[in-house]
Amino acid sequence: MEPVSLPLVPAPRAWLPAEGVLAVAQARITLAEGTPHQEEFDGSEVPGVQAESYRLDITPTGIKITAEHPAGVFRARQTVRQLLESGRTEVPCGVIEDSPRFAWRGMLLDCGRHFMPLDTIKHTIDQLALHKFNVLHWHLTEDQGWRLDVPGYPELAEVAAWRTQTDGSVYGGFYTEQDVREIVAYAAERFITVVPEIELPGHSVAALAAYPELSCTGGPFEVETQWGVHADVLCAGNDRVFTFLEDVFTYALRIFPSRYIHIGGDECPKERWMACARCQQRMADEDLASEHELQSWFIRRMEEFLENHERRLIGWDEILEGGLAPSATVQSWRGTRGAIAAARQGNQAIVSPTSHAYFDYDVAVTDLQQVYTFDPVPPELNEAEARLILGGEMNLWSEYIPPARLDRMVFPRMTAMAECLWTAPEERDFPAFFQRLQPHLAWLTSLGVDVGPAARPVGVLADFDPKTRQHDLTFIMDEDLDPDTFALRYRILPSDLVFDPAQLVEDQDIPSLTTSDPRVTGPIVMTDQMDLVAAQAFLGTLPYGVPTVAKLTRHLAQGIAPVLAVPASSRYPGGGPHGLTNGLHGGQNYRDGHWTGFEGVDLDAVIDLGRETPISHLEIGCYQGATAWIFLPEKVDFFLSNDGQTWRPVATVGHDISNKIQRRIIHRFEAKVAPEEARYVRVKAHSLITCPAWHPGAGGPCWVFADEIVVR
Repeated sequence: MEPVSLPLVPAPRAWLPAEGVLAVAQARITLAEGTPHQEEFDGSEVPGVQAESYRLDITPTGIKITAEHPAGVFRARQTVRQLLESGRTEVPCGVIEDSPRFAWRGMLLDCGRHFMPLDTIKHTIDQLALHKFNVLHWHLTEDQGWRLDVPGYPELAEVAAWRTQTDGSVYGGFYTEQDVREIVAYAAERFITVVPEIELPGHSVAALAAYPELSCTGGPFEVETQWGVHADVLCAGNDRVFTFLEDVFTYALRIFPSRYIHIGGDECPKERWMACARCQQRMADEDLASEHELQSWFIRRMEEFLENHERRLIGWDEILEGGLAPSATVQSWRGTRGAIAAARQGNQAIVSPTSHAYFDYDVAVTDLQQVYTFDPVPPELNEAEARLILGGEMNLWSEYIPPARLDRMVFPRMTAMAECLWTAPEERDFPAFFQRLQPHLAWLTSLGVDVGPAARPVGVLADFDPKTRQHDLTFIMDEDLDPDTFALRYRILPSDLVFDPAQLVEDQDIPSLTTSDPRVTGPIVMTDQMDLVAAQAFLGTLPYGVPTVAKLTRHLAQGIAPVLAVPASSRYPGGGPHGLTNGLHGGQNYRDGHWTGFEGVDLDAVIDLGRETPISHLEIGCYQGATAWIFLPEKVDFFLSNDGQTWRPVATVGHDISNKIQRRIIHRFEAKVAPEEARYVRVKAHSLITCPAWHPGAGGPCWVFADEIVVR
């Protein structure tokens, strides 16, 4: 970067934003005597805390950097970029002494489920560098795709890298040696270490599709099109498996200089091993008491191989089961208990729990404030044990995240994670962070980053009195939002505004709320002319997240509690007794409180309208999320009755939607019938009852989810 003259003015006071998450350096920068210049970094070692420390002296004539390592110089330059974000031409004078709290500040990018082009990966690396991360954890192999072209194993690129979708299209891709070296070099220029992950012994169906002889059964297999945990894994009793793995890792070690190598080790079902004669013989030969010990033996064998090549193994916290390999590093994802167990055994740990660090989770589940509370060090650890926590990672699993959605899932939450991994908890303040964040996000947008919402914290409940025909809507802020800090505001929207509850709010043209909109102080009474209302949380004058929009569907059965043949699950009550007739539809998030769930049974509901009424239209909305064991009913039967005893079938509505489709689907089963008088309406949605044979939960109960029964 060529230095550019930039006038800097004295500040009335020193400004020391040690944790800053801000952004385009164009200052006159000099290096203090003895400070190393930007020199080659091969990415083999994750830069340590001391290596990334630096000092900035800002005076009216320029900026001086002092650091002990080129990594510190680079991090200092990012701070200068942040100070000068959005074209700012002057910054306060002062001294910034800065140092990261953790040596490991990473992001997992899953390229197995969705193949990410090189430009997408470089774009991600650029953002990691700007926000002072130093590890890209590159997830390269999965049941749904093997992404590494390995010499001597051509079928990995020709077969394992491609899957045939439910619509018949072929999807996939792989990275050549040149591709990998290009990414590793690009990251190293930014002092980011690329840590590859090659999954074993589970999550290996794509490899087995290419080389079925590596399985317990011999196959044949196809590259998986379904997410989840699959039974077929690498055979622990077959020596050819270890020849294959050692060949793959020998190649990987040649093109990835990282000292740390991730081998996965998570979610490995044991049923194939239990039925495999070779695996059982291996257990006998090695004096192993269980299949969990067999997996531990498998991991230790790979650890020994990596150690012989002067590399260190990382595995997900399942590698603790059956005995932890002596020098393995544990990545704790099922909460922090894996990190606690590893540290107490003297092993290093990286912390990335689903509760704070899974950025494939919708912001309705894990919002910006939740991420900001993350602390990788479990409070249960003593001082010596805490030193074994290397740091943390944000994980971006790509089941539902094609390249076009990546930015929206990562931002703005990456900024909160950056501050958590750089700054001590006692130095953090969320309202102040959120205030600082606004110009930064605007600047990121100008740089081409597609920033998603920070949160969707507002819930809504509907109450309808059939006697008075009065609708009350109650908006509820997330319980984690302090009502003394956050305000909830609402606006009645025009009834002719087009709004589809089945679509994401942020993808629709919803007017922005402002602080001039009234605060929510209690239930909102909806008159006959009011069908749409939006509510949003505010932090001071700043909107937090996106609006929640409630769309009332007015119909004859509204507010009448259905009589259910089998009660709804207590886990998904869908708004209680009136949930199926409260006038509100569920959205893309099946946990939004509007979906009523029935596990392993049909939905069978009867509604008493109170008097005979002409009926010409019946419908019910249902949800499909195959990875959550939720499937559309095979069909829906609609019945009418005058006495509640004798039922007249008036319509059966089916569908042609494959239950193998991975994306979330909301489908409305609608029946238009010749008008006839009836008092009672019965709706029966025929569940699959059990998950289909192809599904990871095959044979176990599946769900029917419904939102609103509409009668007109």
